Amino acid sequence: MLDDYKHWAGPIAAPSAAELADYHAIGQLPKVYALGLDMRDLGLLLSCFDEAGTGDGTAGKGPLHDYLRKTYASAVYYRATQHTMLNQYIRLDDSDAAWMWTYAVAYHVQPEGVDLPNLTVGVQYRDHCRRTGAGWLIDQRRAVLQWAEGPLPGAPR
Repeated sequence: MLDDYKHWAGPIAAPSAAELADYHAIGQLPKVYALGLDMRDLGLLLSCFDEAGTGDGTAGKGPLHDYLRKTYASAVYYRATQHTMLNQYIRLDDSDAAWMWTYAVAYHVQPEGVDLPNLTVGVQYRDHCRRTGAGWLIDQRRAVLQWAEGPLPGAPR
């Protein structure tokens, strides 16, 4: 389901008040992730993800918190980053699980003295979320690079 976009097809029924509350809570997870990344706060970033989860994307594939630490290490190389969360699609599978796709554009400003263009990327975060006793967490993340302008980390310079 992480890659199946057709389950968002219409017609779309009006959600209940409880579903709206869940949509709001789930939708905050990528935004808090972005805030943690841009503010250089690894603890805040990790707080949105299940330690037992899995990650897959440009930082490799593996245990979710290890994957996120690699992503964080790549981001803090830059003088500044700004991750903007855009279109978002959420589907509740049952009362304790949900699927979410979030489109994002991330701006990466090169460090002082680096003579390379800044990096801007378009990405889809394809997440599976689950409800815990404390609230919602992302337990699976697949980051799909859509496009990039500028040198990607690890690319020949």
